[in-house]
Amino acid sequence: MKLHWDIIKDCTPAESAASEDTEHALHLCEFKGESDRDVQLAINTSIDKACDLLEQNIQDDSRYLLFEWNAKTSTLTIVVTDDGKERDSREVVQCHFAANDIALNPDDIQFWIRDYLTTCTQFLHYSLIAAFHRDSRADCTLL
Repeated sequence: MKLHWDIIKDCTPAESAASEDTEHALHLCEFKGESDRDVQLAINTSIDKACDLLEQNIQDDSRYLLFEWNAKTSTLTIVVTDDGKERDSREVVQCHFAANDIALNPDDIQFWIRDYLTTCTQFLHYSLIAAFHRDSRADCTLL
């Protein structure tokens, strides 16, 4: 599946931890598919986009590939962040799921991410810990 990615430079995404010394580049797409299978493919494509950016996102203190689900806006944000989940990398990936009339199930989102990461060779090349949250970075679930 192909998604069209817009890049917004020098911004701070709402779901991202504010890093005063980092100007973020937001890779943003809007997905309007309806079926669970289409949503799953869009998530996989978003993960691939984030993994394409890993080499330039990894810093000495990078620990997590963090998946943030905002149910209010139906937005998945993917960032590389540090141990404290306070300093995010420059490149941030966001996919907004726009066409769903029914709220997406966060448990399904989490399952699809975990399922895809088990076979994502780009991700497996790095020593990052995958984590997911739907409310607060303090309440992450390891994938």
